Amino acid sequence: MSDHDPPSEATPPVDDRPARRWMSVRDPSAQARSAVGGVMVWQVLANGFGFLLVAAYVMVLFPSGSESAFRTTVVVFTAYVVTIVLVATPVNWLLLRRAVRWVREGSDPTPQQRRLLFRLPLYQTMPALVWWGAGAFIYGLINDGSRRVSIGICFAALVTCAGLYLLLESHFRPVFALALETSDLPVGRRDVLPRLMLTWALGSAVPIALLGVAPMLDEHFDWKRMPWISAFSILGGGAVMAVGALSVARPLNRVRQALREVEKGHLDFELPVDDLGELGRLSSGVNDLVAGLRERERLREQFGRQVGRGAFEVAQGPDNAFDSLGVLRTVTVLFVDLEGFTRYSERHTPAEVVDMLNRFFEVVVSTVNREGGWVNKFEGDAALCIFGAPESDEQHAANALAAAARMRLDLAEVQLGEERLSAGIGVATGSVIAGFLGTHERYEYTVIGDCVNLASRLCDLAKAVPGRALVTRESWQAAGCPEGWRERPVIRVKGREQRVATMELVDAGRHGLRARMGR
Repeated sequence: MSDHDPPSEATPPVDDRPARRWMSVRDPSAQARSAVGGVMVWQVLANGFGFLLVAAYVMVLFPSGSESAFRTTVVVFTAYVVTIVLVATPVNWLLLRRAVRWVREGSDPTPQQRRLLFRLPLYQTMPALVWWGAGAFIYGLINDGSRRVSIGICFAALVTCAGLYLLLESHFRPVFALALETSDLPVGRRDVLPRLMLTWALGSAVPIALLGVAPMLDEHFDWKRMPWISAFSILGGGAVMAVGALSVARPLNRVRQALREVEKGHLDFELPVDDLGELGRLSSGVNDLVAGLRERERLREQFGRQVGRGAFEVAQGPDNAFDSLGVLRTVTVLFVDLEGFTRYSERHTPAEVVDMLNRFFEVVVSTVNREGGWVNKFEGDAALCIFGAPESDEQHAANALAAAARMRLDLAEVQLGEERLSAGIGVATGSVIAGFLGTHERYEYTVIGDCVNLASRLCDLAKAVPGRALVTRESWQAAGCPEGWRERPVIRVKGREQRVATMELVDAGRHGLRARMGR
C-alpha cells in the first residue's frame, strides 16, 4: 500500500480571491475615466475662486474713482477672459487627451504617455500662472497708480495656481494609480517636502510679505484697511494650507486604516499607489508588507496541512523547539485502520481507491478535529490520532472515546456503491514523549510511548469484527465510564507480557447522546 495525501485537519481558510482594492467599490479604469472628465471643472473652480478674491480685494480696498476707468477695465478684462478661454481651453484639452488617451482605449500607457501624465498637473498649472501674470500687467497699464492692485492680483495668482496644482495632483490620483499598476514609481522623486514648503510659502510667507509691503506702496496708506488686507491674506493662505494638508493627510489616513486592518488580521486588500513620491512608496511598502503576510499565511496553511495546526504552533514557539528532547505528557491515542482495503483496491481502479481513501480520511479528520484531537499522521489506509498533545487537554480520554463513537456512526453512513466504509478503532491512554523527532534537515512532530503501540494492537484486534472499537479499561475510566461500552475478557496483546483489560463499544449512539448532554 502506498502512502497517499489525504484531507488535512480543518484549518482557517486563506482567502484565495484576488485582493480587493482598498476602499474602492468601482473599477479602477472607471475611476480614472471619471477623473479625466472632471479636470476642466477643477480648473474653472480654482480660477473662479481667484477671480472672486481679486474682485473683492479691488472693490473693498481700492474702489475706482472714475466710472469710465471702471468701464474700460471691465471691457478689457472681459475680452481678456474670452481670449484665455478660446486659447487655453483647447490647448489644455489636447494636452490632457494626449496624456490619458490610453485610459479611454483601455490599454497600458507608453513610457512617453506615463511621463506626460505625471507632469500633467504642472503643465496644466503653469499656463494659468502666465495668464494671471499677464492680467496683472495689463491692469497696471490701463489703470494709473495701480501697483497695489497689481500686487494683489499677483498674490491671488500665486494662491490660485498653487491651489490648482494641488487639486489637480489630488484629482489625478486614480489615473496615477492605474498607470503605476504596470510601472515602478519614479526613482528619487520627493514630493512631501516641496508640497509642504509650497503650502508654507503661499499660506504664510506670501501673506505676511503682502502685509508688510502694502503700507510701503502708498504714502497715504489708510491703516484702517489693514484688517481687510489681513482678512484676504488669511483667506487665500488658509485655502492653500487646507488643500496642501489634505493632499498629505488623505494618503496617510489610508495607510493608517490599512494597518488597522492588518492588526485585525484582514489581509485581503491592496492600497492604491497613487502618489509619485514618498507617500506612494509608503503605500507600496504597506502593500509589500501585506503581500508578505498573505504569503506567510499561505505557507502557514500549507505547512499546517502537512504537520497539523497544533504541531505548527509548537514549531512557531521558542527557537529551540526543534532541539528539545520533548515533553512528558499523558495522552490518549486513537488508531483507526480501514477494513478490507487490500480487497477493495484489487477490485477497483486507482482513481476509485483514491476517492474511497479521501472519503474515509475526511470522516476521520473532521471527527477528530470536532472532538479536539489532532491527526498526527496517515499510514496508508490508517491514521494515528492524538488527544492531549501538542496542546494540553484534561478531557483527552473522554474526547477520544467520543471521537471513536462518532467515527463509527459516520463511517457507516458513507456509501461506496454497494459497500459501506468500516474500520477498526483502538484507543489507549498513557504517558508519552511528545516533541520533534529527526535531523536538522527534516523534523517530524510525533509521540513515542507504549500506549501508541497498544492502540495500534487494539486496532488490529478490532478489525476482526467489522466496525468494532476497542479501548483499554484505563481509557474508559479516565473518560468517566461513559455508557455504550461493555467490558470484555482480559486479552493478551502481541509484544506485551501483561494482559490488557479492554472495553468494547456496543452502542455508539448512546455514548454520543451522553457526550452531547455532558457538554
